[in-house]
Amino acid sequence: MLNLNAPEHPVRGAEPPVQSVEFSGPYTVEVSGQIWQRYANDLPKDLTKGVFLPEAKEQPTFKEVYHKQLNTEELTGWTFHATLREQFNFARYPLGRHQIKLRMWHPDYKRNVYLTPDLAAYGSIDPAAVPGVDPNLVLEDWDIQQAFFSYRTHRYNTDFGTPGSVANQLHPELYYSIAVKRNLVSPFISRAIVPLVILVQLFVVVTVLSRNHERLENFGVRPGAVVFTGAAFFFAALVGHNSLRDEVKAPGFMYIESLYIITYFVILAVAFNSVLLVARPDLKLFRDYDNLWARVLYWPMIWSTLLVVTFLTFYT
Repeated sequence: MLNLNAPEHPVRGAEPPVQSVEFSGPYTVEVSGQIWQRYANDLPKDLTKGVFLPEAKEQPTFKEVYHKQLNTEELTGWTFHATLREQFNFARYPLGRHQIKLRMWHPDYKRNVYLTPDLAAYGSIDPAAVPGVDPNLVLEDWDIQQAFFSYRTHRYNTDFGTPGSVANQLHPELYYSIAVKRNLVSPFISRAIVPLVILVQLFVVVTVLSRNHERLENFGVRPGAVVFTGAAFFFAALVGHNSLRDEVKAPGFMYIESLYIITYFVILAVAFNSVLLVARPDLKLFRDYDNLWARVLYWPMIWSTLLVVTFLTFYT
């Protein structure tokens, strides 16, 4: 629900309510809803009516659903559907939050016409009341936190080929933003379970490893076989890691990847530990403590590393 205005030609109008939002890709959002505009009767008759979405991947579809002539203004409403390409930050995935932004221009932006939200059309404009969002909207794996209007100024180094336009002039642009938070259940089950299960299994292997050959025989474990078991674990973690990267397509390092990186190093450490047990059983660490140090340090090293990564990700 928005409003449209111009410094030279005041045009009142309104944005959504947004009735449908769907993430069709890591950087692609499909949005559907309603939009309306109010044009005062004394405005130039040649002003184009409608809204232009500059970040739409394809030409948005608008369908006029009502048109009324009121006392002092003309009211027009449309339904719309748009596929937007937006830049999201996945550095804190899956704990990050996104803002779905509808960036809007008036079709006559070259004539210095800009949009203003029709705030009077809302019962509340408190962001926590999510004005402009259908209360029955379903957004899978996401929780809607806030919705609000804002302006941002942009400077373009072109006059768009229009006589009278000035390059590098600041242009106010209207944004309607929906702040969403990811539901952690789905990404935790699909992305974190595999490395956690591998880490637990590796701890079982470390617990069994010993200089005592009779103990190893009782468990059916040979230190040399741990290397091949580690290779299988490494392959399983690598498949899950690549699947995550292919799905999210984040340009940089993601928080959840730290769990996979830690798993890789633990696999290598356990394999190295098993080789040392066979090659150097006379080392003091093995002779006096029978690999107890590895069992004691296993989980503290993993959780302390994860704690450091968490601190660097969220507090620096």
